[in-house]
Amino acid sequence: MWYNRKVVMSEERDMPSIFICYSHQDKGWRDRLLKFLEPLNDEEEIVWSDLDIQPGDIWDEKIKDSLSQVTIAMVLVSQDLLNSRYVKNEELPRLLKRREEEGVVIIPIFLRHSTVKSVSFKYTNEEGIEQRFYLHQFQSPSNNSPSNPLCDLKKSEYEKVFVSVEDKLRSLIEESKKKQSEPSKKAVQPLTTSGLVDTQLPPVRRWQGRREELQELQTALGNDHLRLIEITAAGGYGKTALARKFTDQLTADWPVLWVNFNQPYPLAQFGRWLLEELKQNYDEKWNDGQLIDAISKGLTAKPCLLVLNNLETVLTAPVNLVYQQFLQKWLNTESSSKLLVTSREQLKFPVNLQDYYYSWPLKGLKEADAMRYVTEDHGLTGSDEELAQFVDKMGGHPLLMELVCSLMKDKFGKGVSVTESQNLGLNLFDVEGYHRDTETCVREVITASLARLSKEFRESLTRLSVLRESFDLGLAQGLTPEITDQDLRHFARLSLLQEFPPEPKARKPRRFEFLPLISMVVQDQANPETLRSAHQLALDYYLAHLPVPPWESLEDLKEYLEAFYHAGALGEWQLAYNILNEDRGGEGKNKSVHSFLDLQGFYRKQADHYEQVIAGSQRQQDCYRNSLNRLALCYDSLGQYEKAIAYHQQSLEISEAMGDQQEVAISLGNLGNCYNCLGQYEKAIAYHQQSLEISKEIGYRQGVAISLANLGNCYNCLGQYEKAIAYHQQSLEISEEIGYRQEVAISLGNLGNCYNCLGQYEKAIAYHQQSLEISEEIGYRQGVAISLGNLGNCYYDLVQYEKAIDLYQQYHDISKKISFRQGVAISFGNLSNCYFSLGQYEKAIAYHQQSLDISEAMGDRQGVAFSLHTIGSILLKLENYSEAERKIQASLVISQAIGYKYLIAYSLRVLAKIAHQTNHPELALRHCQQALKLCQELGIPLVKECEELLGQIQGDVADNL
Repeated sequence: MWYNRKVVMSEERDMPSIFICYSHQDKGWRDRLLKFLEPLNDEEEIVWSDLDIQPGDIWDEKIKDSLSQVTIAMVLVSQDLLNSRYVKNEELPRLLKRREEEGVVIIPIFLRHSTVKSVSFKYTNEEGIEQRFYLHQFQSPSNNSPSNPLCDLKKSEYEKVFVSVEDKLRSLIEESKKKQSEPSKKAVQPLTTSGLVDTQLPPVRRWQGRREELQELQTALGNDHLRLIEITAAGGYGKTALARKFTDQLTADWPVLWVNFNQPYPLAQFGRWLLEELKQNYDEKWNDGQLIDAISKGLTAKPCLLVLNNLETVLTAPVNLVYQQFLQKWLNTESSSKLLVTSREQLKFPVNLQDYYYSWPLKGLKEADAMRYVTEDHGLTGSDEELAQFVDKMGGHPLLMELVCSLMKDKFGKGVSVTESQNLGLNLFDVEGYHRDTETCVREVITASLARLSKEFRESLTRLSVLRESFDLGLAQGLTPEITDQDLRHFARLSLLQEFPPEPKARKPRRFEFLPLISMVVQDQANPETLRSAHQLALDYYLAHLPVPPWESLEDLKEYLEAFYHAGALGEWQLAYNILNEDRGGEGKNKSVHSFLDLQGFYRKQADHYEQVIAGSQRQQDCYRNSLNRLALCYDSLGQYEKAIAYHQQSLEISEAMGDQQEVAISLGNLGNCYNCLGQYEKAIAYHQQSLEISKEIGYRQGVAISLANLGNCYNCLGQYEKAIAYHQQSLEISEEIGYRQEVAISLGNLGNCYNCLGQYEKAIAYHQQSLEISEEIGYRQGVAISLGNLGNCYYDLVQYEKAIDLYQQYHDISKKISFRQGVAISFGNLSNCYFSLGQYEKAIAYHQQSLDISEAMGDRQGVAFSLHTIGSILLKLENYSEAERKIQASLVISQAIGYKYLIAYSLRVLAKIAHQTNHPELALRHCQQALKLCQELGIPLVKECEELLGQIQGDVADNL
């Protein structure tokens, strides 16, 4: 990392996997159990109890931190535990809630006889509903139950219970590790018209009736009490057409946002699109709960009608739960916005929320409207009685009627009588009293329509069915060269395709698209080899039509991502990986698809693609190993360092086994960066030193430059600035020699940081200005943001606060736009420092509280330490000495734990000042001497301030003698 700070970032703490919940009256049993669990801690500390709380730790915070991250909880049950208020009000409610929401495993061990069967524990879920549980409901170890507690067993018997517990825990841990090392395969998400989700308004070609339905929707929309309106029906009833017709007639008072769930979009993908449309902030690193809150607030801030079309796609997919949570959250939100949902599946909500939504099952067209539909829109003839019988046979189902009418016109010609339906050979019309669900009838008609096609036409339609998005004639001919625009329009007349008219102003040709049900029936009846051949043809087409850089949006990458999808469908995962990573001849974000997604902050989309490659490829393939590294870097960017370490470690092991020294060097460097972010600097230096040595041995100069820069970062964090400058200068020289411009920008920024820490501000500004210019030239947006922040630091130290605020605000805005969460937190902290220096203390505290919240959410120890330190300094200025001391002490504990001497020095000086002002001269003297010694060791400008404070303290001590 090459940004400096008035706020410094690190990473989440190492937390255990297993939590032991017990009463202090049962510590003897706790100690007996821990003896048997000790082997689990051989490789890493994964078993946690309150014995792990260290002197200086805030025990309540430490326990709650652990409770928020463990995956397994051992509950030692006795009457003392059941009577414990802390267990009942804090520990077990948190564990039970996480069990329901995240799958935390709870294992009770019954120590002594108790009233466990009559004592319940409760928590309140996100919907405000109270949930109750009893501990005896959970599975306990064999030979242990409420009626057979450990106290009734002989020593050899209860030790067998402990052995079985250790065995069970080990199997759970191994299962968890296996899941982490073998990510599940995810479906490729489509890149559509908006670049994130499909927002194309569907066409309404034919329309009859539905007057009462439209009025019903208008009434529901005007009901201030309703927050969600739902239209449900099986496929083909016209839910989408009704929603489109309804939104078309709305006035400008109701802005409409429309999304088609043609694919099970992850909530992050949908949420990012929606928040960008609402002109609201989006953070790539938000968890699902934070994103749901942001969506609800965004819809409240910008009233609109949000249409979620075909929502059953996500209601029946693995992402179901999180969308249910979003909808329930929305029903609990007072807002002027409303949601209009179309779905095959009816939504289900708790009873207390049912007054806020209106679910309306859509039926077929009324008889008179259906008769006009087949006569006026399709040109069929017949008496009123014949027409009524004809439409009643199909229940007024619009799609079924359209398919049948199209089939009849194709078979018998225009103006045919509806009585000819008996000659179609369909059970629907031939079998008296035939009653099947409409979807089965639709499938029967589609099958009949396909049977009438020539072999060539049927194969063409089959090939086209592998396309995920709408397509034009050019793309269609890439899969089936002989097809014409007239042929595609013929498929549309048969209702086998949807047709979108051309848009000359937008330079969009006529496009076509499958309805999901029709595509499904076509593929169900297809030869697998034909489908495979179609995927190959689609891949060849996209590879031949890849747009060259520069790229400005995700839409510019559509051909690349569709090529990735078809390569994956063929099992060609090395090719899929190459599509993302091949050098396309540009610089910065335009160098490769990977570079664009990375520098533009699309980390989740990157992670999704690399997880697919890992899931589909073989361990011995280059793409497997490289994707492990790429995936780890995604999680690094998302602030999930422990997960990143796990993937880097896998990559390192494979590279070592293969003897690929360059990849070994890269993995070692990446591991070093993760440990640096975790504040484990000595461990980080060891990894970077190994990476440097290997890079030198094999002549990998880019690796040498990167390793030197990484070592410089570590020594900077340790306050050894001259040593850091030497490393960064070497890195800069090599990067310039080999033309590695991004690393040149990074090295310049790193040098600027070092000189800033040494108080050489003009020199620092010159370096940061050069770094900013290069980052702008190559489209490195994160680098631009960081350079602006670093320049802000220099002007802050030069007491030019207004200029610093302007730079920090730019830093914040760009960071938020590209989902650079660390940058957002740092900019908040830096803005706080400016307002503090300007005497606007309340504003300063508010900004640093936002920074603290983000740092705590990420588990960022340096960020937390800096925010606590600054808030403490502000409280000192407000003469709130006791609270100021508490904040600074908490900051100091973290800084000492991670060995961050720079902040230790500042915290000791502030503590000296507090002790001095509260008349504790000996304590003030000790703190100030410690701060001065450390400042002299580090060679930082704080020396002068410490000397001045020491003089004041010594003067006061002398006066009191």
